[in-house]
Amino acid sequence: MSPTGASPSGSGLVLHARGLTASGSRGVIFGPVDLDLSPRQLTVIHGPKGTGKSALLLALTGRFRRTRGTLIIDGIDAIADPYRAIRRTSVATIGDYVQPEDRLTLAESVAERSYLDSVPLAHAEDRMRRIEELVGYTIERSTELEQLTAMERAIASVALAMIRPSKLIVIDDADVMVPHAEQKELFEIFLRMTELDDSAIVATTVDDDMAPPGSIDIALPARHRAKVHPISGEQVAASPATPDDADDSADGDPSHAPSSTQATEVTDS
Repeated sequence: MSPTGASPSGSGLVLHARGLTASGSRGVIFGPVDLDLSPRQLTVIHGPKGTGKSALLLALTGRFRRTRGTLIIDGIDAIADPYRAIRRTSVATIGDYVQPEDRLTLAESVAERSYLDSVPLAHAEDRMRRIEELVGYTIERSTELEQLTAMERAIASVALAMIRPSKLIVIDDADVMVPHAEQKELFEIFLRMTELDDSAIVATTVDDDMAPPGSIDIALPARHRAKVHPISGEQVAASPATPDDADDSADGDPSHAPSSTQATEVTDS
Protein backbone atom coordinates (compact mmCIF):
# COMPACT_ATOMS: atom_id res chain seq x y z
CA MET A 1 0.00 0.00 0.00
CA SER A 2 1.12 3.55 -0.65
CA PRO A 3 2.14 5.65 2.33
CA THR A 4 -0.28 8.23 3.65
CA GLY A 5 -0.33 11.30 1.42
CA ALA A 6 0.94 9.52 -1.69
CA SER A 7 -0.63 10.55 -4.98
CA PRO A 8 -2.74 7.95 -6.81
CA SER A 9 -1.78 9.39 -10.18
CA GLY A 10 -0.42 6.62 -12.38
CA SER A 11 -0.09 4.33 -9.39
CA GLY A 12 -2.41 1.59 -10.62
CA LEU A 13 -4.30 1.58 -7.33
CA VAL A 14 -7.81 0.16 -7.29
CA LEU A 15 -8.80 2.62 -4.56
CA HIS A 16 -7.22 5.69 -2.97
CA ALA A 17 -9.01 7.36 -0.02
CA ARG A 18 -7.85 10.26 2.12
CA GLY A 19 -9.86 11.81 4.92
CA LEU A 20 -12.96 9.88 3.86
CA THR A 21 -15.73 10.93 6.25
CA ALA A 22 -19.51 10.76 6.44
CA SER A 23 -21.85 12.54 8.83
CA GLY A 24 -25.60 12.47 9.34
CA SER A 25 -28.10 14.51 11.30
CA ARG A 26 -27.06 12.69 14.46
CA GLY A 27 -23.32 12.95 14.14
CA VAL A 28 -20.30 11.34 12.53
CA ILE A 29 -21.03 8.01 10.86
CA PHE A 30 -17.42 7.07 10.11
CA GLY A 31 -14.09 8.69 9.40
CA PRO A 32 -11.65 9.97 8.68
CA VAL A 33 -10.46 6.95 6.70
CA ASP A 34 -7.15 6.78 4.78
CA LEU A 35 -6.79 3.70 2.62
CA ASP A 36 -4.97 2.52 -0.52
CA LEU A 37 -5.96 -0.75 -2.18
CA SER A 38 -3.84 -2.45 -4.80
CA PRO A 39 -5.04 -5.02 -7.34
CA ARG A 40 -5.52 -8.53 -5.88
CA GLN A 41 -5.84 -7.23 -2.32
CA LEU A 42 -8.34 -8.17 0.37
CA THR A 43 -9.52 -5.80 3.09
CA VAL A 44 -11.38 -6.91 6.22
CA ILE A 45 -13.42 -4.32 8.15
CA HIS A 46 -14.59 -5.50 11.54
CA GLY A 47 -16.25 -4.05 14.60
CA PRO A 48 -19.39 -4.24 16.76
CA LYS A 49 -22.86 -3.71 15.32
CA GLY A 50 -23.61 -0.03 14.73
CA THR A 51 -20.06 1.10 14.03
CA GLY A 52 -20.78 2.14 10.44
CA LYS A 53 -19.39 -0.91 8.60
CA SER A 54 -22.17 -1.03 6.00
CA ALA A 55 -22.04 2.73 5.46
CA LEU A 56 -18.28 2.54 4.90
CA LEU A 57 -18.75 -0.22 2.31
CA LEU A 58 -21.28 1.95 0.46
CA ALA A 59 -18.92 4.92 0.64
CA LEU A 60 -15.96 2.95 -0.73
CA THR A 61 -18.06 2.02 -3.78
CA GLY A 62 -19.22 5.61 -4.36
CA ARG A 63 -22.77 4.86 -3.24
CA PHE A 64 -23.02 6.91 -0.02
CA ARG A 65 -24.00 10.48 -0.86
CA ARG A 66 -22.95 11.98 2.49
CA THR A 67 -19.30 11.09 1.93
CA ARG A 68 -16.65 13.83 2.03
CA GLY A 69 -12.92 13.70 1.40
CA THR A 70 -10.86 12.16 -1.40
CA LEU A 71 -11.97 8.94 -3.05
CA ILE A 72 -10.41 7.71 -6.28
CA ILE A 73 -11.71 4.42 -7.69
CA ASP A 74 -9.70 2.96 -10.58
CA GLY A 75 -8.47 6.46 -11.46
CA ILE A 76 -11.93 8.08 -11.28
CA ASP A 77 -12.83 10.79 -8.76
CA ALA A 78 -15.81 9.14 -7.05
CA ILE A 79 -16.78 12.32 -5.19
CA ALA A 80 -16.96 14.46 -8.32
CA ASP A 81 -18.24 11.76 -10.68
CA PRO A 82 -19.94 9.04 -8.58
CA TYR A 83 -21.99 7.48 -11.36
CA ARG A 84 -18.94 6.79 -13.50
CA ALA A 85 -17.01 5.45 -10.51
CA ILE A 86 -19.88 3.17 -9.49
CA ARG A 87 -19.50 1.31 -12.79
CA ARG A 88 -16.05 0.22 -11.60
CA THR A 89 -17.51 -1.35 -8.45
CA SER A 90 -19.96 -4.08 -7.50
CA VAL A 91 -21.92 -4.94 -4.35
CA ALA A 92 -22.37 -8.57 -3.35
CA THR A 93 -24.35 -7.91 -0.15
CA ILE A 94 -25.22 -4.94 2.06
CA GLY A 95 -27.15 -5.75 5.23
CA ASP A 96 -30.73 -6.71 4.40
CA TYR A 97 -30.86 -4.26 1.50
CA VAL A 98 -28.79 -6.08 -1.13
CA GLN A 99 -28.93 -9.86 -0.96
CA PRO A 100 -29.27 -12.66 -3.52
CA GLU A 101 -32.79 -14.07 -3.48
CA ASP A 102 -33.00 -17.21 -1.32
CA ARG A 103 -35.64 -19.00 -3.40
CA LEU A 104 -33.75 -18.71 -6.68
CA THR A 105 -31.40 -21.43 -7.89
CA LEU A 106 -27.84 -20.47 -8.68
CA ALA A 107 -28.65 -20.69 -12.40
CA GLU A 108 -31.63 -18.35 -11.93
CA SER A 109 -29.48 -16.02 -9.85
CA VAL A 110 -26.90 -15.82 -12.64
CA ALA A 111 -29.66 -14.94 -15.10
CA GLU A 112 -31.12 -12.31 -12.76
CA ARG A 113 -27.74 -10.67 -12.09
CA SER A 114 -26.85 -10.68 -15.79
CA TYR A 115 -30.12 -8.82 -16.50
CA LEU A 116 -29.63 -6.30 -13.68
CA ASP A 117 -26.02 -5.62 -14.70
CA SER A 118 -26.78 -5.55 -18.44
CA VAL A 119 -24.43 -8.43 -19.16
CA PRO A 120 -25.35 -10.97 -21.88
CA LEU A 121 -26.33 -14.28 -20.27
CA ALA A 122 -23.77 -16.26 -22.24
CA HIS A 123 -21.05 -13.90 -20.99
CA ALA A 124 -22.36 -14.19 -17.42
CA GLU A 125 -22.29 -17.99 -17.55
CA ASP A 126 -18.76 -17.89 -18.98
CA ARG A 127 -17.66 -15.60 -16.13
CA MET A 128 -19.06 -18.02 -13.56
CA ARG A 129 -17.18 -20.93 -15.17
CA ARG A 130 -13.95 -18.94 -15.12
CA ILE A 131 -14.44 -18.07 -11.45
CA GLU A 132 -15.03 -21.75 -10.62
CA GLU A 133 -11.86 -22.75 -12.46
CA LEU A 134 -9.91 -20.03 -10.69
CA VAL A 135 -10.95 -20.94 -7.16
CA GLY A 136 -11.47 -24.69 -7.61
CA TYR A 137 -14.93 -24.45 -6.11
CA THR A 138 -18.15 -25.50 -7.87
CA ILE A 139 -21.75 -25.09 -6.71
CA GLU A 140 -24.49 -27.09 -8.42
CA ARG A 141 -26.50 -24.67 -10.60
CA SER A 142 -29.86 -26.21 -9.69
CA THR A 143 -29.35 -25.60 -5.95
CA GLU A 144 -31.48 -22.92 -4.35
CA LEU A 145 -29.39 -20.35 -2.52
CA GLU A 146 -31.22 -20.97 0.75
CA GLN A 147 -29.91 -24.55 0.63
CA LEU A 148 -26.26 -23.48 0.47
CA THR A 149 -23.96 -23.52 3.46
CA ALA A 150 -22.97 -20.12 4.83
CA MET A 151 -19.56 -20.42 3.18
CA GLU A 152 -21.06 -21.41 -0.18
CA ARG A 153 -23.51 -18.52 0.07
CA ALA A 154 -20.70 -16.02 0.64
CA ILE A 155 -18.69 -17.37 -2.29
CA ALA A 156 -21.75 -17.39 -4.56
CA SER A 157 -22.65 -13.81 -3.57
CA VAL A 158 -19.22 -12.51 -4.56
CA ALA A 159 -19.19 -14.58 -7.75
CA LEU A 160 -22.57 -13.14 -8.78
CA ALA A 161 -21.24 -9.63 -8.10
CA MET A 162 -18.32 -10.37 -10.43
CA ILE A 163 -20.54 -11.19 -13.42
CA ARG A 164 -19.99 -7.60 -14.51
CA PRO A 165 -16.21 -6.99 -14.48
CA SER A 166 -15.42 -4.62 -11.60
CA LYS A 167 -12.28 -3.37 -9.90
CA LEU A 168 -13.78 -3.28 -6.40
CA ILE A 169 -16.26 -5.77 -4.92
CA VAL A 170 -17.73 -5.43 -1.43
CA ILE A 171 -19.51 -7.97 0.75
CA ASP A 172 -21.17 -7.24 4.08
CA ASP A 173 -21.15 -9.71 7.00
CA ALA A 174 -19.01 -12.15 5.04
CA ASP A 175 -18.32 -14.43 7.99
CA VAL A 176 -21.79 -14.49 9.53
CA MET A 177 -22.71 -18.11 10.30
CA VAL A 178 -19.50 -19.36 8.64
CA PRO A 179 -17.80 -21.80 11.06
CA HIS A 180 -14.65 -20.26 12.47
CA ALA A 181 -12.54 -23.15 11.20
CA GLU A 182 -13.68 -22.42 7.61
CA GLN A 183 -13.11 -18.67 7.62
CA LYS A 184 -9.43 -18.87 6.66
CA GLU A 185 -10.37 -20.86 3.54
CA LEU A 186 -13.17 -18.40 2.75
CA PHE A 187 -10.83 -15.41 2.79
CA GLU A 188 -8.23 -17.29 0.74
CA ILE A 189 -10.91 -18.02 -1.87
CA PHE A 190 -11.83 -14.32 -1.93
CA LEU A 191 -8.17 -13.52 -2.61
CA ARG A 192 -8.06 -15.96 -5.53
CA MET A 193 -11.23 -14.41 -6.96
CA THR A 194 -9.48 -11.04 -7.24
CA GLU A 195 -7.15 -12.55 -9.84
CA LEU A 196 -9.90 -12.60 -12.49
CA ASP A 197 -9.93 -8.83 -13.05
CA ASP A 198 -6.99 -7.69 -10.90
CA SER A 199 -9.64 -6.37 -8.53
CA ALA A 200 -9.85 -5.82 -4.77
CA ILE A 201 -12.42 -7.22 -2.35
CA VAL A 202 -13.54 -5.48 0.84
CA ALA A 203 -15.47 -7.57 3.38
CA THR A 204 -17.04 -6.62 6.69
CA THR A 205 -16.81 -9.29 9.36
CA VAL A 206 -17.45 -10.02 13.00
CA ASP A 207 -13.96 -11.47 13.49
CA ASP A 208 -10.70 -10.71 11.74
CA ASP A 209 -8.27 -13.30 13.07
CA MET A 210 -8.55 -15.56 10.02
CA ALA A 211 -7.64 -12.87 7.47
CA PRO A 212 -4.72 -14.13 5.34
CA PRO A 213 -1.28 -12.49 5.27
CA GLY A 214 -1.14 -9.46 2.98
CA SER A 215 -4.75 -8.46 3.58
CA ILE A 216 -5.63 -5.14 5.18
CA ASP A 217 -7.41 -4.97 8.53
CA ILE A 218 -9.58 -2.02 9.59
CA ALA A 219 -11.05 -2.08 13.09
CA LEU A 220 -14.05 0.17 13.75
CA PRO A 221 -14.40 0.89 17.48
CA ALA A 222 -17.63 1.01 19.44
CA ARG A 223 -18.90 4.45 20.48
CA HIS A 224 -16.80 6.30 23.07
CA ARG A 225 -14.18 3.57 22.88
CA ALA A 226 -10.65 3.93 21.54
CA LYS A 227 -9.48 0.37 22.10
CA VAL A 228 -8.10 -1.27 18.96
CA HIS A 229 -7.93 -5.00 18.45
CA PRO A 230 -4.22 -5.70 17.90
CA ILE A 231 -3.18 -7.19 14.60
CA SER A 232 0.46 -7.91 13.96
CA GLY A 233 1.68 -5.79 11.09
CA GLU A 234 2.65 -2.35 9.88
CA GLN A 235 0.23 0.48 10.65
CA VAL A 236 -0.64 2.08 7.35
CA ALA A 237 -3.63 4.34 7.96
CA ALA A 238 -6.04 5.74 10.47
CA SER A 239 -9.81 5.48 10.41
CA PRO A 240 -13.19 5.75 11.95
CA ALA A 241 -14.80 7.65 14.72
CA THR A 242 -18.24 8.03 16.24
CA PRO A 243 -20.37 5.38 14.51
CA ASP A 244 -23.71 5.27 12.82
CA ASP A 245 -25.58 2.82 10.62
CA ALA A 246 -25.99 3.21 6.87
CA ASP A 247 -29.52 4.51 7.47
CA ASP A 248 -28.32 7.10 10.04
CA SER A 249 -30.28 5.38 12.79
CA ALA A 250 -27.66 5.50 15.56
CA ASP A 251 -27.74 8.20 18.19
CA GLY A 252 -24.54 9.99 17.16
CA ASP A 253 -23.35 13.06 19.02
CA PRO A 254 -21.65 15.46 16.57
CA SER A 255 -19.91 17.25 19.41
CA HIS A 256 -18.16 14.11 20.63
CA ALA A 257 -14.49 13.85 19.69
CA PRO A 258 -13.86 10.96 17.25
CA SER A 259 -12.34 7.77 18.55
CA SER A 260 -9.40 6.55 16.50
CA THR A 261 -8.73 3.10 15.11
CA GLN A 262 -6.14 1.58 12.82
CA ALA A 263 -5.74 -0.14 9.50
CA THR A 264 -2.96 -2.70 9.52
CA GLU A 265 -1.45 -5.06 7.03
CA VAL A 266 -1.83 -8.63 8.23
CA THR A 267 1.43 -10.56 8.30
CA ASP A 268 2.53 -14.09 9.12
CA SER A 269 3.86 -13.03 12.51
